[in-house]
Amino acid sequence: MSNQEWWVSIAAAAVSALAAVVAAIIASRTSKAIRRSELNAQRVRDLEERLHGKKYDVYKPMINMLRDLLGTAVPEGDAQAELIVLMKDFSTWITIFGSDEAIVSFHNFMQGAFKDGPIVVMMRLYADFILAARKDMGYPDTAVQREHLLGVRINDIYEYPQFMESSFDRLCQQAGWTPPWQEFASVRSSRQVNAG
Repeated sequence: MSNQEWWVSIAAAAVSALAAVVAAIIASRTSKAIRRSELNAQRVRDLEERLHGKKYDVYKPMINMLRDLLGTAVPEGDAQAELIVLMKDFSTWITIFGSDEAIVSFHNFMQGAFKDGPIVVMMRLYADFILAARKDMGYPDTAVQREHLLGVRINDIYEYPQFMESSFDRLCQQAGWTPPWQEFASVRSSRQVNAG
């Protein structure tokens, strides 16, 4: 073998060795990136699981209380004091752990209660809140409708078609009630027009 052939063989071997080293480095970096990605994904899954558990803990007492209140007299004495504590506790924690939809629907339900919303409107707001809670706690693509949620508690729901009214605004018009958040939106809108 001549000197030139010998150098070509060495160069070819060196290129092959260098390619193997580069491939090993790339494989190592890729492997580390995949492991980091898997660890991050596991952390996200763990956080979601803890958040899901916390949401359950936050929602359960309120949903049970609303269930117990439906169709009964307003509690008095110690029972009323317990109700107030539960409402305050839930109001605090839903703002931390609840989805935007759940917070808005609970807000609307509470504002309806504060402003003596008609029963048909309150039932709609209750169903909206339960539906939002259901989505928030793990069924984001739920196909359950309001009448399904109300129908498990109200035996003659289909005798009152206004419960199924798809437009909340029409339902409020039929009931002769204006939601306080709509009044506020009107005032804010007119202020912005006057300021502009």
